[in-house]
Amino acid sequence: MKRSIVTLVGAVGASVLALTGCSATGNGDAASDGVTYALAGDPGQLNPIKNATVAAQNLAAFGYESLVSFTAGADPQGLLAEKWEESTTELRFTLKNGIVCADGSPLTASDVKASFDYAGLKETGSPYRGVYFPATGLKIDADDASRTVTFHSDTPQSFLLATIGLMPVVCHAGSADPSKLDKEWIGTGPYKLAESSPGQSYTLKLRPEYGWGAGGVTAKTQGLPATVTVQVVESESTIANMLQSGEVNLGLIAGDDRQRLDSLGLNKIDVPARPGLVFFNQAKGRATHDLAVRQALAGAIDRDAVGKVSTGGRGTPMKSLTTSYSNVCKTTDITPALTAFDKDAAAAALDKGGWVKGANGTREKDGKPLSLVLLYPANSDKSAVSGIELIQQQLAEIGVKATPTPSPSYTDVIFQGGDWDMLWAPISTTLPNTWQGILSGDFPPKGGNWTYNTNQEFFDLAATAQGQAGEKSCGSWEAAQRSLVKDLEVLPLYESTETAYGNGVKFNLNSNTLVVPTSLRVSESK
Repeated sequence: MKRSIVTLVGAVGASVLALTGCSATGNGDAASDGVTYALAGDPGQLNPIKNATVAAQNLAAFGYESLVSFTAGADPQGLLAEKWEESTTELRFTLKNGIVCADGSPLTASDVKASFDYAGLKETGSPYRGVYFPATGLKIDADDASRTVTFHSDTPQSFLLATIGLMPVVCHAGSADPSKLDKEWIGTGPYKLAESSPGQSYTLKLRPEYGWGAGGVTAKTQGLPATVTVQVVESESTIANMLQSGEVNLGLIAGDDRQRLDSLGLNKIDVPARPGLVFFNQAKGRATHDLAVRQALAGAIDRDAVGKVSTGGRGTPMKSLTTSYSNVCKTTDITPALTAFDKDAAAAALDKGGWVKGANGTREKDGKPLSLVLLYPANSDKSAVSGIELIQQQLAEIGVKATPTPSPSYTDVIFQGGDWDMLWAPISTTLPNTWQGILSGDFPPKGGNWTYNTNQEFFDLAATAQGQAGEKSCGSWEAAQRSLVKDLEVLPLYESTETAYGNGVKFNLNSNTLVVPTSLRVSESK
């Protein structure tokens, strides 16, 4: 469970969004000029099965492909698979014909099975295990003659296609000898790794034999760059400067540097990031174990004011616990279940519950002060910290002392049953059924139910939803989310944004804000 929550911050889903911009140029059969792509962190380990950090996924996307991808609000699109059949317990893919791995070998159904088998080994330590595919109860059959791979799950799941279909696939040489994956790319992606200077840059070359891209993209597609240089630039302001000068063509900016870049007329896409979610510790002995206390705390928080501050004025109110980039259950709306902002009602509820103000203004009951630990990730940006401090101020107005407490490893605190009462955590998910795993199971340290959730209504609704396939499950998942919000396992606030900029290049992004390699088109002005 710990693995899931760490990697779910931008680690699940692939919905492709179109971007309009300058017209592309190309020379027919030959690819266009190269582009430079700035990443704010070094990708680190090259093995795509073992490294699911955002930087690693950004780089690996150029060399490895999954079975399917999704366009936001539209039907799934095949990458390695040309077609599929799906139920809640079985998923069968038929691979495209003629797919060739970077080492020259053909991709077979057995190779796909071997890739999942390798990822499924506990000793592999893959963050995709239990996230992109079930950790247990999964059987895989492969038929090379018919190019089919069939996944059988013992436990019904609503969105098998949107999970299994998204794991990066490695070719035979990589799954047979995983040590090779630490040094080279052994996948089916459009680019090969030509040069690698960890911490500095990575040079990628277009594979001339590539011819199976989604939407018919091949190595001969006009405007597709022949070379992509991925440059590690840790300073966001430096990335903004380089975008402005044209030293780099692609980069992601989250802070105030967007104000000057927006005036330049660059290609750009605003993407959701860092959802503002406040969780409550419901363990026995905690003040937040009492629903009435949780309701009072939620009622004292001005959701709109905190949301605007925490997102730097660039966010939107959350209507779902899943990212707005999700390609499933797009009409979900949890707002009817939200606790209304009413300071007077919140204070009155605490009075009724026996929490009276002491001489220092802090409420107490039976000699115990209503003093809470407000935990949050130490690497939160300035806007998020300002939002957290505003929560502190608003709770103080009703006599609650909430102490903002940054932690460099907040997941260790919550999974080990550490000291916290409220938690600000930017957990981003693209599928509603992910929340069943996050907020269910045994309590720490035996299990991963770190909010100590006992909401049986949610458990029942989630179980019902898991037995319904795809969009048919959305009504049940919406009811399950509303139950979480009404019972205040979690209080959703605003979803922040980041902006991806392109100078001289058109591009698309997936739901993890990863650049889609086959979407790159060098512009005439570059």
